[in-house]
Amino acid sequence: MQIQVSAERCNCCGICADICPCDVFRLNEETGLAEAKYEIDCWYCGACELDCPTGAIRVCLPYLIA
Repeated sequence: MQIQVSAERCNCCGICADICPCDVFRLNEETGLAEAKYEIDCWYCGACELDCPTGAIRVCLPYLIA
């Protein structure tokens, strides 16, 4: 998985779901935690990682940009 969401740090605010231009994130209906449901659609722009107030999201590039 290229997008990692820390369950310990996620505060269920939904900012990642709101900010993502590719609509990658969903909030789990049972737990309320953020999940990268459609990771294959991710552009790796990093908006979710930058805007997460608790630092719960980490985006790992699947390839090296030179």
